[in-house]
Amino acid sequence: MKKSSRGQRIFTITVVLIGLLTTGCSRGYAKEKTQDDMRAENIIITETGEVMEKPTPQAAATEEPTPTPEQGNAVQEPAISGSQNGQQAQAAATPAVDVDIPVQEQVITEEDQTEPQGYNLQLVFLGDSIFDNNRDGTGVPYLTAKQCEADVYNLAIGGTSASIEEGEVSDIEKWTSRGLCGVANAMGKRIPTDIFQGTRTGELLDNPHIDFSQTDYFIVEYGTNDFFRGVRQSDSDAYNLHTYGGALRYSVSRLREVAPDATIIFCSPMYAQFYKDGYLVGDGNTTNNGQGTLFDYAGTCNYVANEQGALFFNAYLDLGITGYTAEEYLEDGVHLTDAGRQLYADALAKIILNYEETKNN
Repeated sequence: MKKSSRGQRIFTITVVLIGLLTTGCSRGYAKEKTQDDMRAENIIITETGEVMEKPTPQAAATEEPTPTPEQGNAVQEPAISGSQNGQQAQAAATPAVDVDIPVQEQVITEEDQTEPQGYNLQLVFLGDSIFDNNRDGTGVPYLTAKQCEADVYNLAIGGTSASIEEGEVSDIEKWTSRGLCGVANAMGKRIPTDIFQGTRTGELLDNPHIDFSQTDYFIVEYGTNDFFRGVRQSDSDAYNLHTYGGALRYSVSRLREVAPDATIIFCSPMYAQFYKDGYLVGDGNTTNNGQGTLFDYAGTCNYVANEQGALFFNAYLDLGITGYTAEEYLEDGVHLTDAGRQLYADALAKIILNYEETKNN
């Protein structure tokens, strides 16, 4: 089915799923429970007809460890998983999901801030191409900072993941990863900035006029590339950098070393649609990479944010991007249109400004 026939496919999927749900309910479960009871048990029927389970600490992440009372939300010094553990994790991971991964050209203009402007708030963005591509006055970081009247430094790098990728070295002495953990380590002067040469992030990290210790908000957005690469969401090692959840946890400790008083906002992956050779083959609710759907990765992000005492922005559910609105807000099924970026920035700015008001009161 071509992209132009998406409505017909959604209708077909909806009919099949509703039929399956009806059949399943006839086996005794729904006979004893009302529709309200089912909703109370976190069953969601989305606007496009998909039947999903709402992310909870139990369902959102596999084998997520429970923090001990001694751990709480305190900054810890987690051990970095060795190369052997990393290789085992990668070997167990399913190969990347077989869909076309869209790539956008990066646009940079003078609106991309590289020097302090003297605003009271300082926002630092870390992420992938969702934040990195549009450095021209239409990107999410710039639009968010404009509403918050804040200095903004965009350390996102397109194509990167939260987790350490296969072939990358996580030994501090030989570090090679430019993803979330690498950027956090570089801000804290734990690793050299050489690996970031040729990126805007490298320029910002090397700028002596920028003081990252004065950051008020770290806005962290990763997960879509982790999903594309078939990265595990978690395993028995809570801080395994080769897992999505482990990398998120590790970054919290590193960022709090850089700016202990900063607020961390974890942004979940957004709803996405996936194509192969121009044909729609699935979306974030249905396409499973062997480690879960994109919806599941959003649940893991939620879990870790709650566990670590960070704020959480559920970009998957709260932006209102669905199968019905994807054409308006998604340029290629994954990246945001102008309207989508404004929508995202409006939501982030609201979170930040509301939190500032709460702090001031």
